[in-house]
Amino acid sequence: MTNTVKGSLWMLGGVFCLTLMAVAGKEISLQIDTFEILFFRSVIGVSVILFFIVKKNLLHEINLKQITTHLKRNIAHFTGQNLWLYALGSITLAEVTSLEFTMPIWIVLFSNLMLNEKLDKFKILAVFIGFIGVLITVRPDIQSLNLGLIAAAISAIAFALTNIYTRRLTSTESTLTILFFLTTLQLIFGLITSLLDGKLDIPTNENILWIVIIGFAGLGAHYCITTALSLAPPTVVAPIDLLRLPIVVLIGVLFYSEQGDIFIYLGAALIIFANWINLKKART
Repeated sequence: MTNTVKGSLWMLGGVFCLTLMAVAGKEISLQIDTFEILFFRSVIGVSVILFFIVKKNLLHEINLKQITTHLKRNIAHFTGQNLWLYALGSITLAEVTSLEFTMPIWIVLFSNLMLNEKLDKFKILAVFIGFIGVLITVRPDIQSLNLGLIAAAISAIAFALTNIYTRRLTSTESTLTILFFLTTLQLIFGLITSLLDGKLDIPTNENILWIVIIGFAGLGAHYCITTALSLAPPTVVAPIDLLRLPIVVLIGVLFYSEQGDIFIYLGAALIIFANWINLKKART
């Protein structure tokens, strides 16, 4: 099994975790502030990572050699996560996910500018077809633009930067180190921003379950995506995430009364086709 295939399978695991996280975020986004959500999610993440480090005696793997890159990565990620959670409470799952899927286009740009990765016509074509699929699915109307749509769009740029910095870190850092700084820095950022209003809202019995799901799904997603990026470049594995779109569209239709029509299925088909082009070229 090639590294490209392994990376693709890990990315599929990330797709599952991110979908689960989106559903949990949708359920809780109107119940508690996004800063508190990310803080308590990070409490879970730090607890799991520290337990694993202590049990496996792996503290020696943690180092500060790339702390500047870790900071950049996590500032981008924290910004993207807050905007993403805000968008989940403002617009439909399909709209949030579709706008999030402009991320591969930004990854293509940032990979070329920041990682000096070579781009070929097949990768560009795959991203272009996938984005057309997104536009067909959402059919955005500029007149209906609102803060939720803007937040989702900007979060895609932040997530693209997160992927680029992750790719840079995987060349020198272990997955454990990346996850350690992910959870600890997000915990610090979440605590500071949560206390900006002078208080920290404690989760109730009603929303604690969703925070636990967000915590474990978020940690699982980062492990899967970090592993995928350590095996294959972002321009190969990132477009696989587009498969999340037809999944969340179906969830939205079945559980949130979000309307589905022929355009959604046509767009989803184009997105799957774009992924097929990208992966087929990567294997040759």
